[in-house]
Amino acid sequence: MTTALADVPEASTFVSAIEQAGFTDRFNDEANITVFVPVNDAFDKYEGTEELLDNETALVSFLGYQVVDGRKTPADLARATLRTKQGGDIKTEGTAGEITLNDTAEVLCSNIQTANATVYLIDTVLPPPD
Repeated sequence: MTTALADVPEASTFVSAIEQAGFTDRFNDEANITVFVPVNDAFDKYEGTEELLDNETALVSFLGYQVVDGRKTPADLARATLRTKQGGDIKTEGTAGEITLNDTAEVLCSNIQTANATVYLIDTVLPPPD
């Protein structure tokens, strides 16, 4: 998955976070997952980006919160509560082709297929619940 995302300039901050956490192999080897990837602009507007990237514990929790088991289609996200690898939930709503996560993040590009994952590019950083 990270190999495919490396070719998406808008996802470079997320890919860097994966590399910084030492999770490249984990993201590449995990089978049948869905990953919600904040684009670079999302990190730019998120006030906690620097703290997140500098705190290994927070970074690991954040990365786990972006991943759910199974390859989710847009139809699966019409109205769902998804348990993340971090242990928190992401609530999804979808209407008229638009998908929202946790009432804050909008999906910019959906259903990107990689060898092991389905990827959704989102416009907002989703911090994990405390």
